[in-house]
Amino acid sequence: MRLEVVPTVGEIKLEQISNRVVIVIDVLRASSTIVTALHQGFEAVIPVETAGQALSLRNEASILAGERYCKKHPSFDLNNSPTSLFQQEYGGKHLILSTTNGTRAIQKADRAHAVLIGCLLNATSCMKHALTYRLDITLYCAGTREEFALEDGLAAGLMIEIAKQSVPQAQICDLGEALHATYLQLAPKLPELLADTTTGKRLVRHQFQKDILFCGQIDFCTIVPTVKEGRILRHLVS
Repeated sequence: MRLEVVPTVGEIKLEQISNRVVIVIDVLRASSTIVTALHQGFEAVIPVETAGQALSLRNEASILAGERYCKKHPSFDLNNSPTSLFQQEYGGKHLILSTTNGTRAIQKADRAHAVLIGCLLNATSCMKHALTYRLDITLYCAGTREEFALEDGLAAGLMIEIAKQSVPQAQICDLGEALHATYLQLAPKLPELLADTTTGKRLVRHQFQKDILFCGQIDFCTIVPTVKEGRILRHLVS
């Protein structure tokens, strides 16, 4: 078994998708929003690339959430904010989500054997579920504005630590080894460290400090969002 890391949304290659399990990681904030949405009772999350696609799917059972460069679309119900979703239960609803990078990454990975959504909030459950497929795994970091995002790398490093504990003989790419070492060094500084990343500083400027702290929690829940025919559904790891 081999684990590879893709550092940004635009760098994925077909060989890193085909017959693999792909874990899409966008800590700040799409992955964290998806995990929180399913935790709060949404039946499914429907990822779309554009605001127009989101608006075309709107109905009485849907909530629209998303952003472009941290700003909520004026016709959407919510921003791409896990703390806004955490305020209430949403049983029976569907979340239609459009974001700058995270939903793009999900679309690009759709040819994988399985596509999971991971972040710090569900890192252990996500990696343990990925390992059950007994296939090579690609940790697909969404990044920020076509650049590597430290928070995604830290989540990847944590998942690699979990994989190493479960499958000591697993082969890890060089970038994965570097991110694993980085996570081990910086883990004691989480979640406060996230506010000093490039994405974190941007969110601070837009008054999303609560989201940063929320997204920095490790193993908040055991939900593993799994993509099925264009919808993201809840898989619960016991």
